[in-house]
Amino acid sequence: MSGSNSTFAADQTASRTVSRSHHRATARRLLLAYALVAPVVLWRLATSVYPFGYTAYLSFFDHNPMRRSHEYIGLDNYRTMINDPDVRNTITFTIFFTVVSVTLQVVLGLGIAQLLNQQFSLRGFVRAVNLLPWAMSAIVIGTAANWIFNYDYGLINDLIWRVSGFRPLWLTDVTNARFAVALTDVWKNTPLLAIIFLGGLQGIPAELSHAAKIDGAGRFRAFLSITIPQLMPLIISMAIFTAVYRVLTFDIVYALTAGGPGTATSLMSYLIYLQAFRVLNFGYASALAMGLFGMVLVVGVVGFMLLRRSWAKLD
Repeated sequence: MSGSNSTFAADQTASRTVSRSHHRATARRLLLAYALVAPVVLWRLATSVYPFGYTAYLSFFDHNPMRRSHEYIGLDNYRTMINDPDVRNTITFTIFFTVVSVTLQVVLGLGIAQLLNQQFSLRGFVRAVNLLPWAMSAIVIGTAANWIFNYDYGLINDLIWRVSGFRPLWLTDVTNARFAVALTDVWKNTPLLAIIFLGGLQGIPAELSHAAKIDGAGRFRAFLSITIPQLMPLIISMAIFTAVYRVLTFDIVYALTAGGPGTATSLMSYLIYLQAFRVLNFGYASALAMGLFGMVLVVGVVGFMLLRRSWAKLD
């Protein structure tokens, strides 16, 4: 009996020893993992969290290095932002630009993806060429579009004039300038959505399409009843991504219209650039940046809610 107890005690001791060794090895692996990840986390904190916090801090100050001022003014920058007509014009165009650009990119991206998903010769080459506008620099595209929409010798006006004898004012008329910026952005960025939607189309089970054909559904009916519901989570995800990027867009406006005429095509990011680096009004620019953050947050939250609903419908 005593021998059995001794064996049992020895087994327990060995088990505890093995357990402690296992815990020590696990702790060492966790410490090594944390040590390897720590530089990235610290770098991310230094380049993202700290600038965000400092921007929020500066938004409560009248901070201008030219005047050497750093005076706490509370919510005055935000009150000025609310009452600033330039900000209202900018928000109006930001909403217009985001809605028009995202809508056209999603619709055209789906159409191009459908075409690229068909069987035809040189399909791989066409898919690669499709991405060229997206791969080009936005500054280059904006500068080229400035020439294309030129009133006297632009390509667009030349084609319109040959057909109708009329030359529209693209970059000096408020409505036309806004559409010119939106259409330039659509031309550049739609190819990326088309390739992503093409990947989504190829992930739809072929059995669903065969079943729709057997039930007598045509292509358009099958597209509405099968393709769109299956792609809806991807469509919403890309719409969120595209909308956030549209709100933050700077380069196309900078190269194409410089925010003109007046502030008709000025986006929030461009207005922040003007206040921060042209006027050196860092406090007010920081308040504008926090307002821009609020716009992005609203887009993200609304998009996330729609995305959850689309996933729920698929389940």
